Amino acid sequence: MNKKFTSSIYLIFIFLSQQSYSQSMFQGFDLVASNPAGVVAAMDKLQATSVGEASSANVFLYRFLANGESQATHRVLVVHSSPDEMTANLALNSTSPDWARFSREVSESARPVSSVIGQFLGVGGDPNSVTSPNRIGMIYDMSVTNPAAYASAWTDFVGANSDQGVSYLIGAIADGSNPTTHSAANWANSLSELLMNQPQNLAGWESFSQRVSGIRTIEATSLIQLVASWSAE
Repeated sequence: MNKKFTSSIYLIFIFLSQQSYSQSMFQGFDLVASNPAGVVAAMDKLQATSVGEASSANVFLYRFLANGESQATHRVLVVHSSPDEMTANLALNSTSPDWARFSREVSESARPVSSVIGQFLGVGGDPNSVTSPNRIGMIYDMSVTNPAAYASAWTDFVGANSDQGVSYLIGAIADGSNPTTHSAANWANSLSELLMNQPQNLAGWESFSQRVSGIRTIEATSLIQLVASWSAE
């Protein structure tokens, strides 16, 4: 795996576009990082090992700009092309001394506060419109009682605003006691760009709001910024 800073949104967009959304899986880890540079250094070191080279996962490291009451300072997202690929990557890690060494080194710089396994359900927008290596994402964590109806409304809404950054709809599969069932992530090049193009200012917001009223509750919101990424090649 090689480190990439300038094209991660484009890579993940192409990756998801080439896969069935129900096939693309992810692992998410929220961390309290006392030494963020140490986390990056440990990741860089892992990617130079045989297990890093063999992995088919794409890895993204973000820092939180705003995260409510959560203590987490950073988030790691590990994206797999399918359940089979995730199983193979986990098996690879479980028997690797390089992975064990990486885990020890990361623990010296950060501690985990939560983890989740989930899947990508949908993607919209233009990846070419988000090119900043320090792009900003707004995350809406939600509990959804009618996933099919919500997905339909979300798809229509992002389709009506396909020139506004890149958006993802994500479903949680295993997330502990967290009530969140779904997350929507909107990406922009900068904080000002993101804030000037909030969902309520976009075309179709009133219709979208009416369609999802009563079937979703926003549990939390957060702002994150891309720090580094490592893509499989």
